Amino acid sequence: MVDAPASKAGAEQAWGFESPLRHHLLTIRFRDIVLMLPRLDGAIFLRRRPMQKPASLSDWFGSNTPASYGDARAEYTALRRGAVVFDMSTLGKLRITGGDRIAYLQGQLSQDIMPLQEAGCGAYSCLLKPTGQMLSDMVLFSTGDAIFVLTPPQTRRTVQERLEHFVIMEDVEIEDITESHVLLHVAGPLSASRLEPFGVAGALPLWYSKEITWQGHLLHVVRTDRCGEQGYDLLAPAESASELRQALLDAGVQPAGIEAFNARRVEAGIPLFGVDMDESTIPLEAGLGERAISFTKGCYTGQEVIHRIFSRGHTNRSLVGLRLLAEVLPPYGALISAGDRRDAGWVTSAVRSPSLDAVIALGYLRNEYTASGTGVVVQHESSPIEAQVVPLPFVEPSRA
Repeated sequence: MVDAPASKAGAEQAWGFESPLRHHLLTIRFRDIVLMLPRLDGAIFLRRRPMQKPASLSDWFGSNTPASYGDARAEYTALRRGAVVFDMSTLGKLRITGGDRIAYLQGQLSQDIMPLQEAGCGAYSCLLKPTGQMLSDMVLFSTGDAIFVLTPPQTRRTVQERLEHFVIMEDVEIEDITESHVLLHVAGPLSASRLEPFGVAGALPLWYSKEITWQGHLLHVVRTDRCGEQGYDLLAPAESASELRQALLDAGVQPAGIEAFNARRVEAGIPLFGVDMDESTIPLEAGLGERAISFTKGCYTGQEVIHRIFSRGHTNRSLVGLRLLAEVLPPYGALISAGDRRDAGWVTSAVRSPSLDAVIALGYLRNEYTASGTGVVVQHESSPIEAQVVPLPFVEPSRA
């Protein structure tokens, strides 16, 4: 039996994570044990309400990116037909080196990391609690001698602290390079061709990367499709930022703001951590099973719960798309009624879709109401809004 921790910080270390034995969960709170137990119907207990305060979209972009540069509709059109650039330098950026980095990350993350032994390979993954709930999602890519990790802005320190916590004798070094590097996301059907002057020859496969030298600066180009259109993260030294932005403009890439990004993201059905997902979300309920989880790899933190859900049960709720039959945008957390349940789910993101000319939303619904075509009601302070469950994505990506 492990002694009770002597401080709040000690409690978080002892009860919030697995033991240093890496895969033997010795010190988990009783509440977490309950969360790990299957219900009689095979489902996993989940929260009944959304988080109290979601992250602001401006937190994802910082002060360098406005809601729009004057015409959000024109920026959206450029995103769908040409190429635009979003400044996402607030994203967390970690560089992991050392001879044991691959094996170590393989035991910590939900995705199979072994292919990242090869330079240029990448992955989308989650860092989980022992209860299967998310601490963060992330993009990883390999340069051969290091692995770079790109995280949501609000989870960068959580990810670094968690990964450092279990490094005992492994040859692993984790460096935070967030402040020394910028990250620009170039997106749209013409994004690959607009990047040719920088040394990118043709479209890269999703999550793959290319290391290039431009104007004496080392750049990393990673295919991430963050908002549903073909898109590339450009990770560059901070001192090259002004020169790089101007070069992109000269290449025909238009600057775009948060409104265009978010409208296209919701149309694509892509959940955003801190908005549509949080630390009580299990990846499978957010639809991340195929994107972020390997069901064939060895042990990692949270695997037992994930595999139990996958093989014998299901979550109570799933992320769905909603098409609203009104012009009103429901706020985050607006309750969704269905059948005889007033609290069948809640809204997480809502936008007016330029492509559909309609209000659409992402939200969580109990599984008995997630079938396409199901009618639901979104509660709103003015009056209830009728809505219909629709398949994701709402809108397919453009073709070059």
